[in-house]
Amino acid sequence: MIKSTVLTAERLNAARMQAATFVKAGEVGEGNFALVHSQSPDLFARATAVFAATLLGCVDELKADRALLASKLRADLRAYFRDYQTSGIIRRKPPMQALTFTLSALAALGRLDEDPLEDLIHPMLPVDVRAFVDEVGALHGRPQSGNLAMCLAVVLIHARRFLGVDTAAAVETWVDSHLARMNRFGFWGRDQGMTHLQFQNGYHQYEILEYLRVENPKLSAAKQAVATLADSAGHFAPYPGGSGCYDYDAVFVLTAGGSVPDAQIRSLLETTAGSILHQQGGDGGFFESRHVRPRTIATVQKFGQQVASAWNRPPLFVERLRYALTLQRPKHDEIHTHWSADGRRWDESNLWDTYFRLLALARIDVALNGEGAISWGFLPYPGIGHHPHSAAEIA
Repeated sequence: MIKSTVLTAERLNAARMQAATFVKAGEVGEGNFALVHSQSPDLFARATAVFAATLLGCVDELKADRALLASKLRADLRAYFRDYQTSGIIRRKPPMQALTFTLSALAALGRLDEDPLEDLIHPMLPVDVRAFVDEVGALHGRPQSGNLAMCLAVVLIHARRFLGVDTAAAVETWVDSHLARMNRFGFWGRDQGMTHLQFQNGYHQYEILEYLRVENPKLSAAKQAVATLADSAGHFAPYPGGSGCYDYDAVFVLTAGGSVPDAQIRSLLETTAGSILHQQGGDGGFFESRHVRPRTIATVQKFGQQVASAWNRPPLFVERLRYALTLQRPKHDEIHTHWSADGRRWDESNLWDTYFRLLALARIDVALNGEGAISWGFLPYPGIGHHPHSAAEIA
C-alpha cells in the first residue's frame, strides 16, 4: 500500500494534540461540557466530548474519571427521557439520538455492562421492524429517517447483547428490508439523480451494514455516486465550505469496507483530508464552514458557483439552489439544533464539528495508510464512531 503524502503521522499527530487541548479546555468543573465553550453544558456535548477524547486517546486526561462521566451520562439521559411519553419514543429523533449517544459513550468508557439502561430500552421492545421502517420513511429516503433506522438497529443489537433479548430475527429483517429497497446509487428513495440528501441520510444505515459486516452489493455504485458530489476542495455539503456531518458521512461511504476502489477516489480523499486539516482553528477545534457567514459578496459568489456546478444535474441543481436561497435568511445567521438551547456561529469551533472532522481524518488515514495509520480510538459499539478496526466490539 502506498502511504498518503498528505496524511503523514507528523501532521496528524500535531492536529490531534491541538484538538485534545480544545476538548480538555471545554471541561467545566468535572465532566461537564458544552458544544461551544461559552455555552451551557448539556447531555449531547458530554457524550461528544467522550467520543472525541476516546478517538484522541485522552479520556484519562480529563478532570472527571470514567466512573463520574458514566454516572453523569446516565443521570442526564434518564432526566431527558422523563420529558417524553414512552409511547412512540422510538420514532422520535432527539430522545433516540440521546439514547444511542449515551450507550456509545458508556461503551467507550468501559462502563456499559454496569447498567445497560434496561429500564429505558425494554419498554421499546418488541418492534415490528417492517412497520417501523415504512412509517418513518427509511426505505423512501425521507429526511432524518436514516438516523432513526440506525437508532432502531442499535437498540436491537444492544438488547441482544446486554439484555438477553432474542432480536436476531428483527435484525435480519432490518438488513433484508434495506438491501431489497436500495436504489441504483446504493441508497434509498427516488433515483432520478444523486443528491446530498441521499448519502447524508443513507449513511446511517451504512454504519449498521458495516458493523454487521453485511455484504453490500451496491457499495461500489454508492462510492462512485458520492464522489461525484465533491467540490474542488473535497467537501461534500450542498453549501460552500463543507460540514462536519456532510464531509464525514461522505468519507464513511467512500471508505466503507476499509478499501479505496481506485486512484481517483484516493486522490479525492487526500484532497478532503488536506482541506479538513487546513480548517483547524487556532484553539485546536473545528467549525462548520467559513463560507456561509458573514454574508459578503464573496460568500454569495461561492453559493452561486456551488449551484452553477450542478446546472446539468436537475435534482442536484434544485437541491443546491434551495440551500443557497434558504441559508440567506436571517434565521440561519447561526446554527440551531436540538442538542443545545443556544445557537453557534458557522465559523465557531465546537465539539460536534471537531469530533466529526477528526473522525473523517481517522477513517481516511486507515483507508489510505493501512497498517501504517496512527492509533485511533474508534468506538467499540454500533453506530457513529465505530470502525472495523475498533480494539474491542460487542458481539
